[in-house]
Amino acid sequence: MPTEPGVDPIDREASRVITRLETMPLSKVSQDVIEMVRIAAEGIVMLTPDPDRPSDATMPSLGPTALAAQVLVTVHDYLDKRTAASNDAAVAQILTELRRSLP
Repeated sequence: MPTEPGVDPIDREASRVITRLETMPLSKVSQDVIEMVRIAAEGIVMLTPDPDRPSDATMPSLGPTALAAQVLVTVHDYLDKRTAASNDAAVAQILTELRRSLP
């Protein structure tokens, strides 16, 4: 799929995931979906450069109505703290895989 000029791939994928989570009927938000979002958010946090983050930091499991916010916050933190050495491709891949795995 061609990349739109001027659109950050992370922003694009995050927007897709967030829209999907916000519009998903609550009846489709199973414990598996909650866990997939938690794991994806934790993966993004681990890729976020933050010398103050404890090495054993974990992402909490949130309720169905907070999943989109969990993705939004972790992506914004990553984008705010990314450096030239950050792994944008890995973050975009996490978001793409999450989007594709959602019901």
